[in-house]
Amino acid sequence: MDDHRRVVIHRLYDILAKEGFKVSEPELKGLVSFDIVAKREDQKFILKVLQNIDTLRLANAVELQKFSKITGAAAMVVGEKCGSGNLEQGVVYYRHGVPILSLDTFADYMKGDQLYVYSGPGGFYISINGMELHRSREKSGMSIGNLSKRVGISRRSISLYESGNAATVDIFLKLEEILRTDFRKAIDLFNVEMIRSSEEIRNQDPFVSEFEGIIRRTGYMYESMNRSPFDVVVFETIKALMLVGLFENVLSRPERANAIKNVSDIFEQQPLIITREETSKDNLGGCPLVTLNELKKAYDPDDLIRLLHSKKSAVS
Repeated sequence: MDDHRRVVIHRLYDILAKEGFKVSEPELKGLVSFDIVAKREDQKFILKVLQNIDTLRLANAVELQKFSKITGAAAMVVGEKCGSGNLEQGVVYYRHGVPILSLDTFADYMKGDQLYVYSGPGGFYISINGMELHRSREKSGMSIGNLSKRVGISRRSISLYESGNAATVDIFLKLEEILRTDFRKAIDLFNVEMIRSSEEIRNQDPFVSEFEGIIRRTGYMYESMNRSPFDVVVFETIKALMLVGLFENVLSRPERANAIKNVSDIFEQQPLIITREETSKDNLGGCPLVTLNELKKAYDPDDLIRLLHSKKSAVS
């Protein structure tokens, strides 16, 4: 990890901890698609730090969104620069559908500031509360034609804004000055349109495929991950997850086990490590450890739960 990213990650850690979040360790190894996870009551975040946001790859964005959907967290990037210069404070940027904030904007957001402005093709835009704009116009006694003439735009544009379309900042300010009403709509960072792409990397690892076949047989749902410390997320609901790491042997990359355990603890979910290697160990890095042969004996959810409980008992 380079020094600049390390500084930003530690500052993020401090911001979140100060606001009462449980935060994953800032120097966790084995993380690729994200750098920090945090939780405060039902509010959860998955954060990736980049100096230049234009370097965010599609595969990384898809991974962030998949994990956020499964966990009910808001996934976002904290960045510093884009092609046109530094990120503006108070503005939300997007790359591959993932919201991006500057560190200062994220700090303000954590203090309770709402975000209204986002960067789009051709400039900055403000999300419009269309119903409030319509109500304000009617209350003022203006028709769509009257308002469009005063603003200097088409009637269709006014109709689109009243339907909830965003307006450029300059048009919004003209509307606000004429109607003397705040009809901004706050940006919801927890409600982002998911992206899927033919470029999305599919995990063809035979170990992953074999594990998924067993999990499918037990009746659980799952999502494979390609750029995370865990290889598969197994779930019934977002409140009952297992973050599963697949290890060829118990000596392979112990830092992955630590990362799986730390992220699981923050999100209050179950860590699990599956290994091909026969071993008498019941845990690795504080995570219950199950051999692939033991797992093959599980044919339904109850079998899997009993196996996991036996390992957890041994750990405790």
